Amino acid sequence: MESTTLVLDNLVKTFGRRGEVRAVNGLSLEIRQGEFVTLLGPSGCGKTTTLRLIAGFEFPTSGRILLDGKPINDLPPNKRPMAMVFQNYALFPHMSVFDNIAYGLKVKRQPADAIRESVEIVMQLMNLVGLGGRMPHQLSGGQQQRVSLARALVMQPQVLLFDEPLSNLDAKLRVQMRVEIRRLQQRLGITTVYVTHDQAEAMSLSDRIAVIHDGQIEQIGTPSEIYQHPASLFVADFIGRANFIESVVQGRMDGRMTFDLFGHPLILPASQGEFAAGEPVYLVIRPEAVRVSRQEGRYAGEVKQMVYLGSTVEYEVETHDQFIAVVVYDPQQGDIFEEGSRVFLDLPNEAFHVLPRGQ
Repeated sequence: MESTTLVLDNLVKTFGRRGEVRAVNGLSLEIRQGEFVTLLGPSGCGKTTTLRLIAGFEFPTSGRILLDGKPINDLPPNKRPMAMVFQNYALFPHMSVFDNIAYGLKVKRQPADAIRESVEIVMQLMNLVGLGGRMPHQLSGGQQQRVSLARALVMQPQVLLFDEPLSNLDAKLRVQMRVEIRRLQQRLGITTVYVTHDQAEAMSLSDRIAVIHDGQIEQIGTPSEIYQHPASLFVADFIGRANFIESVVQGRMDGRMTFDLFGHPLILPASQGEFAAGEPVYLVIRPEAVRVSRQEGRYAGEVKQMVYLGSTVEYEVETHDQFIAVVVYDPQQGDIFEEGSRVFLDLPNEAFHVLPRGQ
C-alpha cells in the first residue's frame, strides 16, 4: 500500500467576525507520495483557500493537515517542506534570474558553492541556461514562469503547490507549459497539488482531480472517471459539455433498467444506479458521443446552429423540442450540415450516464 504524503482531514475555514462565510466546509482528501492532484472548480468554490491552508498562508478554523502522519496545522509557511508557484510569478524585480532562484537557499545560509551548483542544475532543468544575468523585465511570460518554477524546485520541496500558474500566459504557451510541468513532475516524482478553474489543464496534468463545489469535494477520481462517470449534475455540467435529457425510469428487470427517450425505450445496465420505477432522472450524453447523418433513423431533427472550427464541427440540433449539442471530429471524413438541414441523430445506449433529477 502506497504511503500517504498529505492528508486533509475534515478541514473547515470560515471568514468574518462570526464565521458567516464558510470558504472550506469539511473537506477531506488524501494525496499519495508522488501524486499529481488538481483542485478544480469555479471561482469562489474554496480551492485557492484550501491551497493556502496547505501552504500555511491561512490556518484552518477546524480540522487537521497531516504530512507524513504529523500534524502541521500550526506551522508557519517557512517551516513546511513545501514550495509554491504563484499566478503572478512573484519574482523580485530588482534581482537577476540567478538571484531570484537562489534567494531561498541564501535565506537558509547555504554555502555559496552549493548554491551555485544547485541553481545551475535547476536552470538547466528549466531551459534557463544563459539567462542567469537577466532581470525579470527582460524575460517573456513563459521564461518568468520557468524562473518561478525553478525557484520552487531548487528548495527540493516535499510538496509542490501551484496556484493557477498558467492563467497569465497566452493559449499556445499554456499548452506548452502544461506539457513541461507534467514532464518535470513525473521525472522528479514530487507530490504536487495544483489549483485551476481550467478543465483542460486539470485533465491533461492530473493523476486525480478533486472537483470542488461550495467548499466541499463533489467528486474525486482520474480524469477519465470524472469525465465519463460524473457523480453529480454539477460535475457533469462543469467538466466539458453535456446534454441533459429529462426522462423517467420505466422499470427494472434482470439487471437492466428501461427509460423513456423521446418516446422510445432506452435499456441500460442496472449498475448505472439504484433508481426506482417512476423516478425522474437525467440521461446524460456527451456531444462527441452523438452521431449525426442524413441516413433515416429514429430521432429526426433540424440543425439550428453550425460552428466550423477546422478540426471539429459543432452543431445544435433540435429534436423532440430539445436542443442536442453534437461535436464531430475530422469533418473532412463526412458531410458538413448547414443550418436548416434535416438530419437524424444516433444516440448510442453505451454513451449514456444516468443521474437523479432531484439533485
